[in-house]
Amino acid sequence: MEVAMHFGFEVIKIAILASIYAAIVLLIFSKIGNANPDSWFKRVTEKKKRFWFINALLISVGLFTFMFTYWGDHGLGDGPRIPIGHGMRVENVNWTEYGYLEEIKTSDNKKIEMTMFRVENDKLVGNLDSWFYIYNNSYLMYDLESKELVEFKTKNYYDKFALKNELPLSNELLTFSENYSRRWGGWRFWLLP
Repeated sequence: MEVAMHFGFEVIKIAILASIYAAIVLLIFSKIGNANPDSWFKRVTEKKKRFWFINALLISVGLFTFMFTYWGDHGLGDGPRIPIGHGMRVENVNWTEYGYLEEIKTSDNKKIEMTMFRVENDKLVGNLDSWFYIYNNSYLMYDLESKELVEFKTKNYYDKFALKNELPLSNELLTFSENYSRRWGGWRFWLLP
């Protein structure tokens, strides 16, 4: 049910955004056409409603398609996701406090679950905390480019490594909801589906 409601919201949002973007394109093309009466811009904007409708349709298809790409897919309903680069994403179920990675496993061969994390300089850093797993280590650093995973036994070991490598300290890590808002809030919320 949550997925259907969120999908409906996104379709309405896409229609509104496409209408606004098409109106802006029409306004720009009309201004250019008025400045150059013999130009292509003047000819295509003679039928303003048709021009607006076609552009709104094309833009809405583009926005709908973008919504399902790696960089536009923020999840629907109860399955939020955050793209973190290099084709990887941190996912969540039902907006719980846990973010997880499907693609990689810890040194003790368990799925990575975190309650606090951040991505800086192509590196995912976070705690290893799960409601299901008991990990041998407490923190991790995953280099998204080289695919190297480094784990740390304690918070102190991680903080020493973070200071040395200019990464966020353990007290600077964010929850899944904070990371999600940081990624999908602001201009992305208002200008993209």
